Amino acid sequence: MTVKKKDIPKPGGQRGPQRLDLPSRLDLNAADELAEALEHLRETPLDLDASQVTHLSALCLQVLVAARLQWQQDGTPLRLLEPSDDFTAGLARLGVPTTFFKAEMAS
Repeated sequence: MTVKKKDIPKPGGQRGPQRLDLPSRLDLNAADELAEALEHLRETPLDLDASQVTHLSALCLQVLVAARLQWQQDGTPLRLLEPSDDFTAGLARLGVPTTFFKAEMAS
């Protein structure tokens, strides 16, 4: 499953953060669509639901790290919701400490 344009929430018109459900496989096939979805939502408070992630590739992690840093630079909240065990293991496997997203993590 990949992020589809139709699944990208529209900014504005809704109170509180937008929510983006991450696909179960964050792999090469999902990277472009994930980057596009995040670009579309820039400067919008955002909750990323990682509860269904079963695979995290280096490329998708790079997209998520770039988003985390961009949202931080913009002063806009970006939270990682309920990261799955596989997502957390993917972070460790790729050398990113779980604390990188901790400041913006919600459970």
